[in-house]
Amino acid sequence: MNKKYFYVVLATVVAITLVATGFWNFYQSINNSSQNNKTKPRLQNYISNTQTTYRLPGEFEKQQAIWMQWPSDNYETGDRPVGPTFINIIKNFAPYIRVNVATVNNNEIANIKNSLKLSGYSGTNVHYYNINHLSIWARDVGPVFLKDNHNNFYVANFDFNNYSRDGDPYYINVESQVHKIIAQMYGFPLVSTNLVSEGGSMESNGKGTLMLTESVSLKRNPKLEKAQIENHYKTALGLKKIIWLKKGLAEDDNITSGHINEIARFANANTILLGQVLPGDRNANSYSKESYLRLEENYNILKNSTDQDGKPFKIIRVPMPPTLYNVNDSSGRLPVRSYLNYSVTNGAVLMQTYWKAGRSSSLKATEDGVKEIFKEVFPGRNIMGIYSENINLWGGGIHCVTQQMPA
Repeated sequence: MNKKYFYVVLATVVAITLVATGFWNFYQSINNSSQNNKTKPRLQNYISNTQTTYRLPGEFEKQQAIWMQWPSDNYETGDRPVGPTFINIIKNFAPYIRVNVATVNNNEIANIKNSLKLSGYSGTNVHYYNINHLSIWARDVGPVFLKDNHNNFYVANFDFNNYSRDGDPYYINVESQVHKIIAQMYGFPLVSTNLVSEGGSMESNGKGTLMLTESVSLKRNPKLEKAQIENHYKTALGLKKIIWLKKGLAEDDNITSGHINEIARFANANTILLGQVLPGDRNANSYSKESYLRLEENYNILKNSTDQDGKPFKIIRVPMPPTLYNVNDSSGRLPVRSYLNYSVTNGAVLMQTYWKAGRSSSLKATEDGVKEIFKEVFPGRNIMGIYSENINLWGGGIHCVTQQMPA
């Protein structure tokens, strides 16, 4: 072949090849771009759907574990040691639910095991995790577990500011990390909330309704309006409705500013247990007078409230411990005592009790009546009384020192 024609043919073949290759690459890039544009919205929708279907289960629902934070030596001083009460709580919970105890070292674990053994517990349902902590308030600084519509777990990332009180920054920092450490341990993502809050300040019916007190939420988040706080809760926890009660117990003003778990609890999705100061105590002192007025104001709010589906609630009044509104602690202050600071799990309810030898028969009769209420609203569960006044003297109760992990 003539060299001139050879080069012409070769050039033509190369040109055709380059054009064809370019067209194919262009087609592939268009096709890939099209495929990416199809899949990307699906991914975004999945994330969006997951975010809008978070659910804060009710405590009365099935659980897989109870978390507690073992008390340091600070809680064993004076006339109000809490260690024996903790052992009693753990021993009574363990037959019904796995109990996860946050400890600070292996020596502490050995001491707890020995105390449980001495108390008569020989089971294997108590488990220990070395997690740095300084308080006993697992309800407030422990993880608030959420679930999505795929049954995946998350942990709400609330900030903690020591109940809007001044405090040691080191203490606040350590306590602020507890829920994060446990979330990381399980590999559960944190859900941003943009809120300062504690577990004892909120009560969920598991269906999208949350009860809060204004006295706590507004004080924790002073830079936010009430409507903004409500929107943050709804977004973070997948809520449909929030019921705002006004204030908690007067005795609780200088402790938590009025946690709801002392006054109002969901026994189930439709039933609310609400505290009531009995007639004989209403004028005992300034605390009892004020708490009585607050509880009745909250009752008027609740009886005119509906759930996420527009249905009214069944409200059952639960007495406050009678005759104890004149029993102060060693500092002369009135402790926060309430039968509503109970903790419920799969087959049991641990309620606070206060009767002991020397206290009135009316107190004993009232506690027996509260147990009957709990038997009615928690059918199939064993109702167990735990003498818990030493925890009350530190500013909380059984519910405050426990945090449930949903099944």
